[in-house]
Amino acid sequence: MKKMVISLLAVLMISFSLGTFAYAEGEGQAPGQKVNLTAEQKAELGKLHEQMYSTKKELVKKYVEYGVFSKEQGEKVLNMMEEKHQKLKENGYMMRWHPHPHHGKQLDTKE
Repeated sequence: MKKMVISLLAVLMISFSLGTFAYAEGEGQAPGQKVNLTAEQKAELGKLHEQMYSTKKELVKKYVEYGVFSKEQGEKVLNMMEEKHQKLKENGYMMRWHPHPHHGKQLDTKE
């Protein structure tokens, strides 16, 4: 009987804690929120993104050198990174988060 009561209490505690996770998932960025960056802010973000991009390129090249990636895989990754980096530049270093309906995200606020 004692084991049954403890099991029931454990199930209840777990079920109550899952409800809080479901509630927090729906929260996100305020709809229609628009941020305008100054030229100085864009320049600073651009500098940081350039540093990240060059470091990631070096990392991929090392993976190819050490045999973790094949040369073709490395080139494919570098091409994808270059495309994303160019798109980011075109958007003024404003990241666009595309919502995934099954994740409950609502972060993309395109004009």
